[in-house]
Amino acid sequence: MFQKILAMILVFTLTTLTACGAAVGPPHDLVERAIALQFSQTEEELIRVLYPEAAQFPPFTIKHVKVTDQKSLKIDDLRSYQLQGTYDLTLEFPDRHVTQRDSPFEVYLQRQVEGKTWRLARRQAAQKDVEETWTTQLVL
Repeated sequence: MFQKILAMILVFTLTTLTACGAAVGPPHDLVERAIALQFSQTEEELIRVLYPEAAQFPPFTIKHVKVTDQKSLKIDDLRSYQLQGTYDLTLEFPDRHVTQRDSPFEVYLQRQVEGKTWRLARRQAAQKDVEETWTTQLVL
């Protein structure tokens, strides 16, 4: 009887640990790289519009990423995550460094079938009577 109870506890524990491990989500360094990729693309476009005379977008660093909310979802039938939180951004201008603390972020990350790579996913503007579409980009 004792062995049966012990076996049931062991099976329950292993099942619980396996289930928890499967829903861990993307690694922290990947989230940082995804935020940097998304930031560089959206802000670079903005800088070009606001300051067309600017030679190039200044280098920047992203630190202190804090994920405050993580939701699992499917994008194009692949496991994906919506992550929200904050990060610190430092823009490195030639004459000074500008730091913004606790900047909010929201990224969507899609895990590829083989599980080795991740893609940054972005919703496309929805048209009437058209299913939601996404574009994805490899996060290096």
